[in-house]
Parts: sequence; C-alpha cells; structure tokens
Amino acid sequence: MFNIATYLEKFKKIEAPGDTVKCAAEKAIFESVGIKIEKSEMTVVDGVLFLTVPSIVKNEVYMSKRSILEKMRETLKEKAIKDIR
Repeated sequence: MFNIATYLEKFKKIEAPGDTVKCAAEKAIFESVGIKIEKSEMTVVDGVLFLTVPSIVKNEVYMSKRSILEKMRETLKEKAIKDIR
C-alpha cells in the first residue's frame, strides 16, 4: 500500500530558491560588515541582489562587496550571485 507520509517526507527540506540565496546573503553580509539586513530588504533578480536599505548601509556593503560575493560563492556554488546593487 502507498504511504503518503513517506512520499511527502522528501518535500520537507525544499526551500524557495530566492530564500536560500537571501539566507546566504544575510549571513555573508553580517560576517563581512557586521550589519544585519533582513530578507525583506533583499530582492534577487537574474543573479543580482538588490538591497532596499539606507544609503549608508549600502555604502558599507559595497566597500566589502568582493568578500561578500566570495563567501556567497562558497556557500551557494551553482546559484551564486553575480552582483550586489
């Protein structure tokens, strides 16, 4: 007999692709800059991470952009972000 609970177990760990990228970005930005940016302040479009935060925060992120992108590449591998704006 088919057990639906066993079948649905494999879908428990599936996350939205954008959410995975946002989690990695949130962690990389906090480790590099020390500023906590919420997922709701991030948008991912075609491999580019857009931040909707005050300009002073954006400047801090842009100054550490290279290290943030490297950390995200290590974490995400194939879903890596190409740029931060």
